[in-house]
Amino acid sequence: MNKKSIFAYIIWAILFSAIFWYSLVFWVWAFFWNDIKVSFKLSNNIYPDSLHLKENKIAFKSNIDISNYKITSSCDIYSKFISQSNNTYFFTVKVFDNYCDVSSLFLTNEENVDILSFKMNLISEYSIYSLLIDYNTEKLTKLDKSLELKKNKYIKYNVKYNKSNFKSYYDYLINNRLLNEILYNSNVVKNILESRKQKYLIPVKKKILPTNQSKLPNSSRLYRSDYTDWIHHGWDFDWNFWEQVVAIDDGVIIRVVSGFNFNDLNKIKRWNNIWVFDKTRNLDILRGNQIWLKTSKWDVVFYSHLNDIYSNIKEWYIVRKWQPVWTMWITWVPDKNYTDYHLHLPVHKNPYNLKMVWKYDYDDYMAWPWYFKWDSLDIILKEQSNIFE
Repeated sequence: MNKKSIFAYIIWAILFSAIFWYSLVFWVWAFFWNDIKVSFKLSNNIYPDSLHLKENKIAFKSNIDISNYKITSSCDIYSKFISQSNNTYFFTVKVFDNYCDVSSLFLTNEENVDILSFKMNLISEYSIYSLLIDYNTEKLTKLDKSLELKKNKYIKYNVKYNKSNFKSYYDYLINNRLLNEILYNSNVVKNILESRKQKYLIPVKKKILPTNQSKLPNSSRLYRSDYTDWIHHGWDFDWNFWEQVVAIDDGVIIRVVSGFNFNDLNKIKRWNNIWVFDKTRNLDILRGNQIWLKTSKWDVVFYSHLNDIYSNIKEWYIVRKWQPVWTMWITWVPDKNYTDYHLHLPVHKNPYNLKMVWKYDYDDYMAWPWYFKWDSLDIILKEQSNIFE
């Protein structure tokens, strides 16, 4: 099983346990070290990028005083002892690292020795988003309805509660937490569905869609027919060097290629009768510095011929529609140094295969059909405005 498969499996387990099979009351974690064990969690989940859900409450049963202990992690977290009731010690823990993916936490004593290890599900918007954008709208709509039913079931816990009844109060806290996790997940699903109703932005501000055939999908590139498929896969947006480029849709960055230089063109394979796979890889080299954006519409956009890639743009980060993300550079072609600064923008359509959700590799993405593949110029000119605003 490759890394993407493992990652997809973990995310699936985390997300759907959080949404569908969540049932938490008092959970005993058996761990025998000075008879200290986890006896209560407000939730199994921590959402690091949520203002309210990045915090959780945990209680430990202990036959020794652990009020001076703390909860630690390799990520940036904060913990504090809250109170004690007989041999039960209550702590609060908060995760400050929005991209923390280390699920192991530790109860650590005054000498900074880890006494007890336990796990929490660290669920970010990215982890949910990156899974769901590979599903079609019909499946997401069903998920949205399911979450609405759950929300209606627990909405009564969205009120202030009298703390005087200790047991009842903690039952309330658990259900209130569950409600807020449902709302969080529901909001991500709704955002994706809403985004799918909208068109893509034109990626360069103050520009219109090209109408020149050479700048559109399917135009001929016969001068490189010996080492590529000689077909133009996307749109070319002519503009100035260093012109700012924006995200055309909400999405997840799945690949960043930076540091390209002219010598990289020496990697292009020119054997006789080279494989289609090699031609695709050659085309990838020609695109130079790139960002691959997997959009909320489950397509993949290949931003190509880039110069600066902003420091806040990293693989597996979420970007938002209209967000400035990188700048434009020159086109590089073997034996030719063009001076036409432009953004090359292929958009490849997700074929939607449930069995392949987040198992695709880079070669799979490049093999997806691009928008308007083999369509005539008339069809492209007529229909491209239905894709872009």
